Amino acid sequence: MQDLLKQYGSTLYKLEKFKSSVCKDEQEIVSGMISDLRFTIEWLRTGKRPGARRGIERRAAYQRERSEDPLVIQRYVRSTADDHNWTDIQQESCVTEWDRTRIEDALSVLTEREKEMYLMSRGGMMSFEQIARMLVVSKSTVQTTIERAEKKISLQISQSLFSFAG
Repeated sequence: MQDLLKQYGSTLYKLEKFKSSVCKDEQEIVSGMISDLRFTIEWLRTGKRPGARRGIERRAAYQRERSEDPLVIQRYVRSTADDHNWTDIQQESCVTEWDRTRIEDALSVLTEREKEMYLMSRGGMMSFEQIARMLVVSKSTVQTTIERAEKKISLQISQSLFSFAG
């Protein structure tokens, strides 16, 4: 990595010297090359994208992690497929009783509308746009509702006795 940084640094130095000896049209091209090299060198040196305010490691917890396993939620939806008129999948029994109890406990704090949108998004793998079209609401309404549902679920999981056992 150090060798690569040295090579990029020497190329940058050569380009900066070369820039003064070319005509105006070519200076614009060389300036773009210099800018790209500086960007690359900064990225290699710091390990972070230059100009980013906050790296992924510094994001808030709710932006980094999900309080539930998306695969378990999808299996839950498949196991209760007859309950949902928005899905055409075959019902499967692929969720353990323990997972079903924990999921139902987490979902118990949601309103019917929040639960429907949440299960469509996380369990049915539908986009916000698809959900909005199906329920005749705006895409931002779907997003806000699902974010609210995730906050409620996270709070319920953190306070539930079911999350401490098993």
